[in-house]
Order: sequence, then C-alpha cells, then structure tokens
Amino acid sequence: MSTQIAYETPAPPHCAGAVAVPKIAFFGIFGIQNLGNECTLQAILQNVRRHLPSSAIYAISFNPADTAQRHGLDAVPVSQQHFGGAAPRHGLAKCVAKLLRLARRIPGEWNDWSMAVKTLRGTDMMVMTGTGMLTDYMTTASGFPYHVFRWTAAARLTGCRVSYVGVGVGPIYGRASRFLITRALSLAGYRSFRDENSRNRIRNNGFNSDKDHVFPDLVFSLAPEMFPRRTNSTGPVRQVGLGVMDHRDIHMWSDAEHATQYSAYLDKMCEFVCWLVKHHYQVRILQGDAKHDSGTRAELRQRLEARGIHYDHDGIIDEGCATVQDLIRQIAQSDLVVSPRFHNLLLGLMMNIPAISISYDPKNDCLLEGVGLGEFRQSLPELDVQRLIEQFTHAVARGQELKPLIAKRAQQYRDALEMQYELIFAEYKSRSQTDPSLIPNLPGDKHAHHGTI
Repeated sequence: MSTQIAYETPAPPHCAGAVAVPKIAFFGIFGIQNLGNECTLQAILQNVRRHLPSSAIYAISFNPADTAQRHGLDAVPVSQQHFGGAAPRHGLAKCVAKLLRLARRIPGEWNDWSMAVKTLRGTDMMVMTGTGMLTDYMTTASGFPYHVFRWTAAARLTGCRVSYVGVGVGPIYGRASRFLITRALSLAGYRSFRDENSRNRIRNNGFNSDKDHVFPDLVFSLAPEMFPRRTNSTGPVRQVGLGVMDHRDIHMWSDAEHATQYSAYLDKMCEFVCWLVKHHYQVRILQGDAKHDSGTRAELRQRLEARGIHYDHDGIIDEGCATVQDLIRQIAQSDLVVSPRFHNLLLGLMMNIPAISISYDPKNDCLLEGVGLGEFRQSLPELDVQRLIEQFTHAVARGQELKPLIAKRAQQYRDALEMQYELIFAEYKSRSQTDPSLIPNLPGDKHAHHGTI
C-alpha cells in the first residue's frame, strides 16, 4: 500500500499574490563534474536572475563547494552521509557487512531527513532541475531515486512548492526505484519533461504523465552572450569535435561484458579518427564529464599511438576542460560535432554546428530528430564505422543546407523555454497572470506543452 503525504495543491499562477522576495532552491546532480548538468543549472540560474532579480536562491548539490565556486550561490549537501565502495564479500561475511552498513545508515538517514526539512522550511519553491536524476542507471534505488524522493517529500511536508522542470527520464530497472521516482513526481505541483521519450518512459513505469508539459532541454535557454561568434561558419568542415565516453550500465552488463564492449567501442573510434586524419580533418577531442571522460581520452590516445597516429604530428587537439565556458569555447572552434554526450551535441546545435550522435540513450535521438538531423545518429553498442563515415560525409555535404534549419529550431526552443519560465515564476512576479494558451507548439511535438499546472 502506498503512503500518502498530505499537502495543499498550489494555487494556479493567476490566483497567487506576488511574493516580495521569493526563496527558491534548485536541486540537481550538481557538483560531480558533469558539464552537462552544470550547463543546466547555469541556464536556469541566468533566467531566474533575469525574471526574479530580487529572489533569494540556493542550490542542493552533491558537492556544495564546487557548486558555490562555479555558480556564485549558496549550496547545501544532498546528503551528509558518505559511503565508500564496499570490498567484495561472500556468505556470512557479506550478510554481516550489510547489517553493519544498515546500522550506520539509520542514524544518518534521520539526520538527512531533519536537514532537508530544516533547509526547506521557509523556501517558497524547490525546482528539480533537469540533470537526468529520474533513473537508477549506474546506481540503485538508494542513489538518485531515494535522494529525489527524500527532498521532494521534505519540501511538501514544509509547504514548499515542488516543480520538476525539464527533467529527463532514464532507464528505471528496480521496483523500489520505480516507486520512489513516481511517488516523488506525484507530489509535485508542476512537471515538465525535456522530450516525449521521457514522458513516455515515465508513463510506461506506471505514472500518468498525460497532462504534463513537454519543453526543450533547459540548456537551450543559456544566455546568447555565452556563445562566441564563430568565424568562417560558411566555410568547409576543417575541424571535427569528437566526444568520447565510458558508457556502462550496471544493470545490463557484467564487468566482463562491459570490458569487451568498451574495448570494441574504443577500437571503432580509433578507426574513425584514422579515417579523419587520412582525409585531412583536424580532430578536437571533447569531453562532457571532467571526471569520467579523462580515462577514456587517455585510452583512446594510447590506442591511436599504437596505430601510428600521434597527436602532435597529426594535429589532434586534446586540451581537456573543467568548466562550461571551456567546453563552449572548444566546441565553437569545431565545424561538426560527433559525440555520444548529449550536451556536446546540444551546445554545438546552439552554435549552428551540425552534429552526429553515437547514441547511448534515446534522449540523443530525440534531440537530433527535433532539429531535423534524425538521419545522423546510430546506437553506441551497435556502432558501425563504415556507416558513421557515410553519415559524416553526408553531413559535410549538406552542412550549409542544414544550418538554417538548426538555427530556426534553436530559436523556437529558446522562445518555448521563455514561456516556461513565465509559467513557473509567474506567481512570484507583479503581473497578475500568464495565459497557458499562449504556449507555442513546436513542429513535430504533437503533444508538447499541453496540460494543466
């Protein structure tokens, strides 16, 4: 039997009085050096500061010090508990170790719940901000699903409105994960998903999302001044931005299976780089996660050198980056992006750069289909190098034809997100109402933006 948490349904924007100094918290997978997540937070912070310049804002982060330094705002930890990796055990020793971890965790959970309630008391709204938190991919129910539920429930217990804004839904494998995620969503006063795939995924996990909104990814609302003016944008493709990543799913593959697939993936990327070098393209290695992509970059370089490709001699650029600004600057120097990283692709599209996705998740496919590049994608596990070369050649040939389409759709996405900001912040502004009927439908999104708040 499910547990019900009682709370009052928030008044719609046109009925709410203006709040002089609203206090808003932003929750997400921040502080783990994933630059896509940091892009997301940066985008919504820029816009809340524009719409509500007098608001008091803070973040709930997995690394508050990192978040405070990057974004210039106060931050509190998602949890006060820190668990290291457990050594492999078997039999009775394994059972004893589990009991000891549970005994240590119980008082820690009490402290975490108390901290969440205390933190959110007096907060007007907690915004659950994109960042792929609705999944147990690479974790279990006790990871992201539980953190999301705890903070959502704590918010509702304190009378704080919860808004899920532009969230993506990843794979959900466990029953406990499914329960925690769907219960958390049911406690929200507003929900929007970043694509139809996410809304369908959560529907397939037993949550009725039919009346929820679909809006583009929040990163499409990054301030235009963040993006440098690109020179030679109408010239031929000279530099290719190539993203790499170590994709692993603990629920699908054993360690041995992952090692085999990862090795095959690196070999295929080496083949593609060799082809690019042979055909006189300059290659720039991109990363989307400053923590996890560095090892893949190093392994790619070792394998290329074993094939006689040397970065200095063959013009391959691998600078690494630790900030969103660094990543944007590097992508801006590329003429075409090929990557499995979602926000490598998205940032390129925002600068009118054609992209090819090596997709590890349907979110990449939705992104490219939405801007008219659906033919330029394939699955990472089934990556075919010859087909990738054909896709690349085709994208190069059609580049000037595709760019106006990309630019038009990126502007449509920015406009749609502006309407979403009007919706979610309306009750804290001096004007009396926002009319949801004004929300524009995006081409190709048959059900987008319809629903009640």
